[in-house]
Parts: sequence; structure tokens; C-alpha cells
Amino acid sequence: MTMATARTEPRAAGPTRTCVGCRQRDARGALLRFVVRDEAPRLVPDPRHRLPGKGVSVHPRRSCLARAVRKGGFARALGGKNDVDLDALCALIATRYAERIDGLLLAARRTGATTLGTDATRSALHGESAHAVVLAEDAEGRRGEIVALAGRVGVTVVHHGTKERLGRLMGRADLGVLAIHDPRIASELVAVAARAQDLSEAE
Repeated sequence: MTMATARTEPRAAGPTRTCVGCRQRDARGALLRFVVRDEAPRLVPDPRHRLPGKGVSVHPRRSCLARAVRKGGFARALGGKNDVDLDALCALIATRYAERIDGLLLAARRTGATTLGTDATRSALHGESAHAVVLAEDAEGRRGEIVALAGRVGVTVVHHGTKERLGRLMGRADLGVLAIHDPRIASELVAVAARAQDLSEAE
């Protein structure tokens, strides 16, 4: 999942938490919460901070997750057991983020806040009504034109899923590109996609 230029809102002030990886304090919304369980998987990602139970927070970056594994941040939360598999944990988080993006796309569809297809998305970008663009990883044709146009007008392009996956979410056989018009949905979608991308960054 990759992204281009972004139009984002400044992060609001609020409660803070300490990252168990880098040990720095940050806004609660900037950290990924995990719920600690007795059964496998021991750590369950809680990106919306809604699950009950004991929690531990970490920046959703591979570097911080790796430090939390190596330096005992997760082990302390797990009662001294340092049995966390970093790659498996990152894969689980990425799956949760992809599911959240799917949910946001469905919400945009339900509220009529989407424009589907290349020509319609291009028109939305020219008309400055698009707040984010979602492009299938296997999209072809004029994808370069859409990415370039979005960059010129300052709209983020999120690469997510396949044409078949986007089509299923939007009620089509397949779909290569769509625009999101709801600024709140677009902002959250961009933020979730950015976190998913951070998981693949080098430590």
C-alpha cells in the first residue's frame, strides 16, 4: 500500500501515551493500542481504541515495533514472556488496517460520497471536490495521469487492494479508481493508509 502527496488536517491535542518501543510520549491517536490476552494471539491490535482489557501502546512503525520486541516493551506487558514474532505482528496489523480502509470505503459508498471510474475521478480532481483518491494496486491505463493530477491539486492517492476488491466494495465487477468526497472519511482513510505504509519501512 503506497501513497502520494497528502492533504491532511493538523493533529488535535488530547490524551497522551508512552510508546513501549521508542519510550517517547505522543498523542493517544498517534499510537496503536494493543489489547493483551491470555490466549493466542497474545497481542490484538485495537486501532480504534475500543476493545476492553489491559492495553499497551506503540507507534505503528516497524522500527518502534521492533524495539518493543527486542527491548522488552511487549514482554513487560505479557508478564515477562518475549515470544512476539515481529513479522507476524506486522502482518496482523496490516490486515486490520486494510479492513479499516474497506470499512471507510463502504461508509463513503453508503453516504454517496464516492465518484467511480477514471473519467469521473479526473473530473472530481479538476473540480476540487475530491479529498482523496483510491487506486487499485493492479490498475492500468491512465493511472499515471490520475496520480499526476492528484499531486498537482494536493490530493492524496492511496493504493489499496485490487480492482476486484474495490469493485466488490463498490458494487461492481471491478474498479480501478475512485474519489472520496467526504473530508472526514478521506482524512481517516489517508491516516490509516499512512500507518500501513509505515509498517513496511526499514527498521
